Amino acid sequence: MRTLTRYILRRHAGPFIFAVIGTTVLLLLDQVSKRFERLIGKDLESAVIAEVFVYSIPFILAQTLPMAVLVAVLYVFSRMEGDFEITAVKASGIPLSRVMAPLLVCAVILAGGMTWFNNTVLPQSNHHLQVLLTGIGRKKPTFNLREHTINEVLPSYVYVHPGMIDREESVVHDVAIYDERNGQESRSIYATRGKMGFSEQGEDLYFDLEDGVVQVRMNERPHAFRRIAFERMLLKIPDVANGLERDTAAIRGDREMNIADMRVEADRGAQMADAARSESLVYAQAITAMLLDFEQPLADAPGPVVRPAGGTRTGVSEIPDLDDYMAGRLDDIADRKDGIPDLESDVPDWEADLPDRGDDLSATPGALARGEMGPEPAQERAAPDSTTQVAESAARRFYSASDAANQFQSYAEREVTGLRRINQYWVEIHKKGTIPAACIVFVLLGAPIAVRFPRGGVALVVGVSLGIFGAYYVSLIGGERLADRLWISPLWAMWAPNVIFGAAGLVALARSTKVMR
Repeated sequence: MRTLTRYILRRHAGPFIFAVIGTTVLLLLDQVSKRFERLIGKDLESAVIAEVFVYSIPFILAQTLPMAVLVAVLYVFSRMEGDFEITAVKASGIPLSRVMAPLLVCAVILAGGMTWFNNTVLPQSNHHLQVLLTGIGRKKPTFNLREHTINEVLPSYVYVHPGMIDREESVVHDVAIYDERNGQESRSIYATRGKMGFSEQGEDLYFDLEDGVVQVRMNERPHAFRRIAFERMLLKIPDVANGLERDTAAIRGDREMNIADMRVEADRGAQMADAARSESLVYAQAITAMLLDFEQPLADAPGPVVRPAGGTRTGVSEIPDLDDYMAGRLDDIADRKDGIPDLESDVPDWEADLPDRGDDLSATPGALARGEMGPEPAQERAAPDSTTQVAESAARRFYSASDAANQFQSYAEREVTGLRRINQYWVEIHKKGTIPAACIVFVLLGAPIAVRFPRGGVALVVGVSLGIFGAYYVSLIGGERLADRLWISPLWAMWAPNVIFGAAGLVALARSTKVMR
């Protein structure tokens, strides 16, 4: 058995290494073709360009290692069955599952190593790559302009909208420039043609514009503007950096985090959803209490309220504090009570009979003032104190049914946003283990297929590999989309492809494991 194990592993080593190198090079060339346009004309050093592609390799390896496993298994088992080696093994009383056992053990080890790799190395490489690409994109913004797009050249101040760009000559046609550097006026510059260039220091950007107009609008007089035609105009945009700057403190995306960081972000989404549900509940209770408060309707509360003829609130000049208002009413009641002699001696001590509310009031101030609603236990409170205050503050602005509908819709949207945030990060957490586990699935699925079609050759390897890869990754992407829409849980969204393909592999293996005697 040891001889067979060594033989199986030795037969797979070469094809696996070749498949890893081949698929990695192919995907790396695809990345080169996609990023070539962003790198050309940037005056970058060769070391920087090489760094871009080095940081791209970990992301590619995370995808190509499972591919290489399937390619190697299909190729080796197809050759072994074609040479009647699998038939001889079965004739010796050894089932196909025993032949696959060493590969399954290696696949488990590879899956564990990939999981560690995806959680430690891959987030860091993705972050460094994103920081580097962002710095390259800002190095020479003129070469990063996109046609028929508003491009931000100077953040929040200067925007350029080119119609057509001749990158070899650094010329733009049908260009529009929006200049907001002067706080008192806004300038819109339109030109049929313009040449771009940097100063010798590489910090200032120049536009040599031809045949255009300048429209100046004063911010204090938005309905009046000046229009100036020109045949040639030199526009200088200072302090446009042309050096390669790396913002290492940039915010990380979900694919630039490890599992611990993503769990923290998912917990924030859960807190957002819980806060929205709690505020919605407290808001509903506060509105209900206010609607049932017939002794003092909201319309009679002090403070002028502006209402249009159509019945829709257009503005509130002052919204009174409900606690202060109820405190004033209690003072009025106390003043009236002073005129009744011996009232306290005839009335039992009702304050002593009430439970101790402490500082937390679970009911609305109006209801508590009348003694109609008591406190709730700490474990049954609808929301924390801060959440309760926010919801009750929103309830004080309630006037019509449309106000309540809009507020409830806002709570629902916040809850959905929180739930989507949870699913977004948990999808990436599960993905760090799902793709490595595909190595095991591809061994179970590839070996029976190769044994069933021994004369397939290279066509079998290429065709079956592309078909399985395509179906598997489409399933992953589809599951991710369904999880983002909250239709299924992230767990099933990411692990369902492995379960389906693994089950198919086990069925195929059961049909192929026939011992010949």
